[in-house]
Amino acid sequence: MTEKLDEFLKNEGVILPKDFVVDVYAQILKFAGGFAGLLQAGSKRAGVSAAKSLAPYISGDEAVANLKELIEEFFRRAGFGDIEVEVGDSKIVLNVKDSFLLKAHKKPEVSLRPLVGAAEGFIGEVMGRKTKTKVEGTRIVIELK
Repeated sequence: MTEKLDEFLKNEGVILPKDFVVDVYAQILKFAGGFAGLLQAGSKRAGVSAAKSLAPYISGDEAVANLKELIEEFFRRAGFGDIEVEVGDSKIVLNVKDSFLLKAHKKPEVSLRPLVGAAEGFIGEVMGRKTKTKVEGTRIVIELK
């Protein structure tokens, strides 16, 4: 499966310098203020789009069966950092151990909004279920409905 993930990232991914992304994102957070929730909503749509784009490389059944590895490897290989994923029947927990996104704002629950939205959209699309997300510092809990 990791070979398929590498192929997807090679064909569909874009690499940008982390400092550039942090600077741009920090400025967006500074000026967005109360509109920061829009970032999360936009990221959720991007997560759905990513899951659909990944479908030709990894089947839905394969993605569900390997969801923990898929999320952890995608996050790492895409250059976002290190996360640990716990997959249960009704919820998925992402523990962000390290991410350059955390440098964009002093509150992790604010700086991780793009990841929260993207994970919620991606996981909901792959699992074919609605999601509800709660963020506790660097811990992202996605409930599956």
